[in-house]
Order: sequence, then structure tokens, then C-alpha cells
Amino acid sequence: MIVYHGSIKKFEHFNKEAVVQKWSNDIDTIGFWFTSDIHSAKPFAIGTETVIEKSETEFWDDGEPKIVQIEKPVRGFIYRVFIDEPTLKEYESYDLFMSERDIYCDYLETKKRNPSWKDQVILLNKEEANANLRKNLIKQGYEGLVIRNTTLHDKITDLYCIFSENAPYIADVMPIDELEQ
Repeated sequence: MIVYHGSIKKFEHFNKEAVVQKWSNDIDTIGFWFTSDIHSAKPFAIGTETVIEKSETEFWDDGEPKIVQIEKPVRGFIYRVFIDEPTLKEYESYDLFMSERDIYCDYLETKKRNPSWKDQVILLNKEEANANLRKNLIKQGYEGLVIRNTTLHDKITDLYCIFSENAPYIADVMPIDELEQ
């Protein structure tokens, strides 16, 4: 199976330290996320990184430049990845996936009695909730999950999440700037 992964960082192997994607609803730590098409992976390859450097416009009284922290735009990479037909839990919609994950979530209470991810509330136990969902799926014999026909950045794609860092094999690394030429 060929899938795609967008990242602002360049790496050679999938591991928890190298791969960081910003996902809404705090699902990023469940596993490694992929899309079924290259265009849906592109937005994850565009972002910012925090850089500390000498200022060109701000100076101390003695004339020395101040050290400033800035957010620098970054255009990263799309990874074409091969995964050897894993056993995946299939969800027909993002809503069904998030509803199953909600079982493990503790939200900051609001006026609503049983808040869910749809209520835009604060998740108090992201790491624990994601780990428990992952452990439950692994216990059932799954190596990951797929969420079918998900709208992501105005495109429809299948989302794949693979739990093991040993499963994904990087077949190709494409700088996003080369894809847009």
C-alpha cells in the first residue's frame, strides 16, 4: 500500500522523535498519520519553526544586537511511503472514529453533562486517551486504523494511522517546492 506523509522536517526513518504533525482534536500521538493522496499531505509540509537569532533591528544600549525568537516559515517534504498491507480497523467516518476515542477522554467540564470532542472543550488527558485507544486496537489485533472519505484541507482522502515505527518504509522524499513546479 502506498500512502503519503507531509512534514516540515526531513528524516530518514519514522520514529516518535522525528515525526511531528499538528493535527486538530489532539489525535497526533496515536500513531503515524498518512493520507491516500499526495495533495492532502501537502498542508502538513508547510508551517513554521521557532528560531533564535540575533536581531537586525533591536539593539541593547551598548549597540549589541538583542537575541530574539521568531517564527520562520518552513516548506518541507512529502514522503511517499510503502506499508505492507497492515491489519487496519476501518472507520466509515471521522465522527465514528472520534466517538470511539471519546470513551478514553476526560474533558474539562462545561455546563454540558457529557462533553465530547464536538463541544470544543479542553481535553485533559491527550497522551493517556490516545495510548488507551491504541492499546485497545492493538489488543484486538489491529496494526493501525483507516478513516474513509475524510475531508482534509478541502480535499477528500482516506486517513491512515499506523502504530509501529517499523512498519512504514520511505520510498521517496519530495521537497514540496519541487512538487509545485
